[in-house]
Amino acid sequence: MRMEKSERYPSYATCVARALSASEQPLTIDGLLSVIGRQRPLGAGARRAVYRAVRELYQAVPVAPSRVGWLSHLLQGNTFRHPLTAEEVRRGYLLLDELEHAVFFPQFFQNQRPDLRRLTIELMGGPVLKAEAAIERKMWALHLGSAFSAWIDAQGGQSRDDIMITVRDAVAGSYILRLQPRESRDEEAIQEQNLRVALAAEEIVASRRRSDKIVPTWELAALLIGRDLFRGAIPPDDLHMVLHKFSTLRIPKDGAGYTIEPPAAPTIAGRQTPGQNRTGGQNRGELRAAPQRDFPEPTAWINDEDDPFEMDSGEDTCPDYESYLEGYRMAGDPGAPLSHSDYHLLEAELETLLGLEQEFGYLLPEQSKRVEDLAERLFIDPDSLRDFDDSDEDFDDDQSPFWKN
Repeated sequence: MRMEKSERYPSYATCVARALSASEQPLTIDGLLSVIGRQRPLGAGARRAVYRAVRELYQAVPVAPSRVGWLSHLLQGNTFRHPLTAEEVRRGYLLLDELEHAVFFPQFFQNQRPDLRRLTIELMGGPVLKAEAAIERKMWALHLGSAFSAWIDAQGGQSRDDIMITVRDAVAGSYILRLQPRESRDEEAIQEQNLRVALAAEEIVASRRRSDKIVPTWELAALLIGRDLFRGAIPPDDLHMVLHKFSTLRIPKDGAGYTIEPPAAPTIAGRQTPGQNRTGGQNRGELRAAPQRDFPEPTAWINDEDDPFEMDSGEDTCPDYESYLEGYRMAGDPGAPLSHSDYHLLEAELETLLGLEQEFGYLLPEQSKRVEDLAERLFIDPDSLRDFDDSDEDFDDDQSPFWKN
C-alpha cells in the first residue's frame, strides 16, 4: 500500500526540494504549499510536513520569517576569504572547512557523502581549471594541481596571503579565485565584517537553543549565508577564527558545532572580565556596536512560533492541536474533542507506528488498521509524517574526513 502511494504522490520533502531548487528566489511557506499542491494532494498536516522537510533538507535555508531559499541559489555572487598556507601553495590544493565545503559542494551536507562533480575554477589573470574534491591530511580539500601553484607563484603570492573565492554559479559549479596580498587587506572593513558575522552567529545559536544544544558548524554556515553576510566585496576572515575571537560561541569537547559559552563570572582586577575576549582582548561592547540585523530572526519561526515540534510543556495549545480542532469542528463529530495532551499522546503513537513501518518495511494488518484509525481520528495525513526515502548506505564516520575547528 505504501509503495502505491509513493509511486502516485512524491513525498513532501521531494516536493519542497523541487520547488526551492527550481526557484532562484526564496519562497514563503504559503508559496511552497501552493507549488506542492500542484504535485500532490495536501492533507491536514501539510504545513507541518513542509516544516519537517525544511528541517531535513540541508539546502533549504530560512532567510526570513516563514521564508526559505535554496543554498545553491543563495550562494550566487557571494565572496569568501581563504587564508593560504605554505603547504597549500606548494601542493596545489585548498583545505576546506565546513563553510568552504558548503560553498563548493552545497549538496554534500544533506547526507555527508562525497560529491563527485567537477568544478570550473577560473584563476583571475590565469588559467581556467577543472577541480574536484579530494582528501589531504585526512581533511576535505579542493584539488587544483600544479597550475594553481604556478599561478600563485606568478602572482607573487605566498603563505598568509588570502584567496578570494567568488561564486559565479553554484548550481553549475562555476567559481572564480583571485589572490589578495596580505598587505592590501582593508583591516578596518574586514574587522567590521568579522563583528557582523560573530553577532549574527550568536543570535542564530541562541534562537535554536530550545531544540539544539549544539548547532553543527555546517548548518550555522548555511544560515549565515542565508543572511547575505558574504555578499559584499570585502568578506570576513576564516569563520572558525572569527567565532573563536569575536563571539561568545565555543565548540564543546568532542563537539561538531557551536554552543553559547556561559557568561563569565565577575573577576578581580587584573583578571579576565565578562566584557573581554579571552583570545584577543576584544571588548564585547565594541561587538555590540557592530551593525545590527535589519530583519527579524529568520530561524525563530522554525523553532518557536510556527514550529509544531518544539512546545513549552505548559502550553495548552499549539499549531498542530489548533489544526486538529479545526478538522474536528468541520467533521461535526459528536462528543468532546481530545485534550491537548491526549492529542499529542495519540500523535506520538501514530509516529511510532510509522517509524516501525519505515524500519521494517511493513506493518502487521492490525497495526496498519491502527494507523488508519489514528489518522482519521487526528485528521492527519500519514504521508506528512513519513520521512522521505533515502536508499543510500549509512555514512561511515570513521572513513569521513574531518574539519579542524
